[in-house]
Amino acid sequence: MAIYGYARVSTLGQELKEQKSLLKKNGAEVIFSEKMSATNRSGRNELKKLLELIKPGDIVLVKKIDRLARSIRDLRMIVDEIIEKGSSVIFIEDKMEFNGSEKSSPLQTMMLNMLGSFAEFERDLIVTRTQEGKAYAKKTNKNYSEGRPKAKLTPRKMEAYNKLMSGKSYKQVSKETEFSKSTLQRIKRQVLEEMENKE
Repeated sequence: MAIYGYARVSTLGQELKEQKSLLKKNGAEVIFSEKMSATNRSGRNELKKLLELIKPGDIVLVKKIDRLARSIRDLRMIVDEIIEKGSSVIFIEDKMEFNGSEKSSPLQTMMLNMLGSFAEFERDLIVTRTQEGKAYAKKTNKNYSEGRPKAKLTPRKMEAYNKLMSGKSYKQVSKETEFSKSTLQRIKRQVLEEMENKE
């Protein structure tokens, strides 16, 4: 009998270290881990390796149900595959075990579906709140923009902008300032946007 662990992070703020520590503490000998946010099994190579490796009597440890799957359909498929191989899966924090050596009870099956539904609801709630937050920020902050913040307009950039405004070509200004043409175009666009916002 072998005890395996499976860990997965789905957002940038999450860390594998905590999951691995919990899995080891509960007896995991080998841990398969993935740093990705996949909505289904495609692309989850470590999970594929784990499912190919397990044998009758083996145990798969997972921190929580939502670390194994992000939809009820995938959750049922993965758990069923583990059970069909005669292995067991234990969700540590959910305090749920599905044993391949004996048939899961109707109550456990119902609980699996319920917990999967709650995990799905929680994710949808987070997405909704994030979208609402962005919409509010756009409405109340005219300088709000998604992605990286714009670079500051330094005196050197303003000098380049003034050269362009004096009638010099991009090629001339690029040679004098060592800014590329695309950078000069961005500088010009940024200056004009900031002037427009101040009006």
